[in-house]
Amino acid sequence: MCKIVVVDDEMLVRQGIIHLLDWEGEGFQIVGEASNGREAFELIESQRPHIILTDIVMPVMDGEELIRLVKGMYPEIEVIVLSSFSEFEYVRSTFQSGVADYILKPRLEAASLLAVLKKTAQRIPVLQQVDWRNDKRQSADYILDKLVSGYPVEYEAEALQDIFPFPGYAVIVADIGDEAAAISRKEEWLENSIRSLLQAGGNPQSFRLLSTQDGHVRLLFNLPEDGREALIRMAEQVFTTGIRANMFLSLAVSRTFTELQELHTVYSQELMKLLDHRFFLPERCLLVDHGGEVQPGPVFDQEAFAAELNRQEFDQAFARLSAYVASMSGRRDTGVSEFKSFLCHSIFQIIGMLLQFHYEARALDDSKYEYFRSIHEAPHVAETEARLLQFLQDATECVTKNRGGTPAMQKILLYIDEHYSHQLTLTEVAREFHFNPSYLSNYFTLHNKEGFNEYLNRVRIGKACLLLKENPGLSISEISSLVGYSDHSYFTRVFRKLMNVSPSQYRKG
Repeated sequence: MCKIVVVDDEMLVRQGIIHLLDWEGEGFQIVGEASNGREAFELIESQRPHIILTDIVMPVMDGEELIRLVKGMYPEIEVIVLSSFSEFEYVRSTFQSGVADYILKPRLEAASLLAVLKKTAQRIPVLQQVDWRNDKRQSADYILDKLVSGYPVEYEAEALQDIFPFPGYAVIVADIGDEAAAISRKEEWLENSIRSLLQAGGNPQSFRLLSTQDGHVRLLFNLPEDGREALIRMAEQVFTTGIRANMFLSLAVSRTFTELQELHTVYSQELMKLLDHRFFLPERCLLVDHGGEVQPGPVFDQEAFAAELNRQEFDQAFARLSAYVASMSGRRDTGVSEFKSFLCHSIFQIIGMLLQFHYEARALDDSKYEYFRSIHEAPHVAETEARLLQFLQDATECVTKNRGGTPAMQKILLYIDEHYSHQLTLTEVAREFHFNPSYLSNYFTLHNKEGFNEYLNRVRIGKACLLLKENPGLSISEISSLVGYSDHSYFTRVFRKLMNVSPSQYRKG
């Protein structure tokens, strides 16, 4: 095989090249991919490719520097440059370093790429005896790689009949995590373990190792009609041994299907969703998709939660939220992203209500993004529950300290916030809350650190500031009326006193 490393800073370009050809069927093997010259240079020492297919303009280390290093240390390696029309001057300079050829990205297609690669490979001494004819059949690995990746591929059924004689299929995925350096060893261990178990059990099943992706070792099994139970027993044995040997984090078994065209859907949607739900499981698990409908769990009563917050029944609201999160362990009817977004929205909702009722929740509001970050980074449901409980404890402390005043005071402030545009007076508010006006004046100053008129003016001027900035079509006189001032000149005096500028100057600034 002629070994190739693909180098481009755009992942879609690399994936497009990797899936463009039946590489092994044509005598080539992609032995690595890199997003910049530095990554590529690190690959070269371990993989020793025959050809490097590289972009020119890349971060960290560009193609020109990579080519100079490669040709200086590994002159036997051939380099083919990928470029756009605008990069031709760069390409011309690379030929001085010994580049074999170049291909324009806008014209990149299978036939032209293959022609350039074969012409280049024929210049390499150790590959000169390779038969580079164009009539080679598609390999089974090429067909399966196309199918599992969701790329269209035309093939004849006979190409796979010899290796897949049975009517059913299933996929097993082993999640090995981030240990990319150990992929080959773990693939080999899985293959040998499965083969030994199948032979020992006399199971009439065949399997094929698919390409590894995102830390997932993927195996496609071909099953007789009654082979499902034997497959699951075998998976349980592999899981038990593999977890003990620290070979993978979890093992997932798909449902049985009969058409290979379903391979991409089974892997990318069903199995990935199944693996995603490890988040809701407290320990490493063997995950088996038995098909059928997923049973829904309890639904969170958002309406009741909002009503409790609105009535300042925080203990009940917090207990409701906490109980729902505690019920999520082992659930399969909710996506991880959906669940985490729900928690972040609930935290945002609680802080908003605390501020609305004038609790001193600024510190809580300032730290909300740290709560959001920790929830989104949490690896499992128990950790998100711990983060939520910490937040609820902080929120409860905020409520208990009650720095925003008594519940009665909070209701009065809320009433003012909602009716500031009316001709509001101390007497009218006192009548609304069954207070003597004189008592309300003293009560207000005692619990709010500023008098009734001062607070009302601050609310009105705050609303006026928003209208001045966001509604340039409204006159200042109209705005003064909208925020509750019948006297335009009085509005201007109050505005200047609180903002140190006139309304017109504020709007211009």
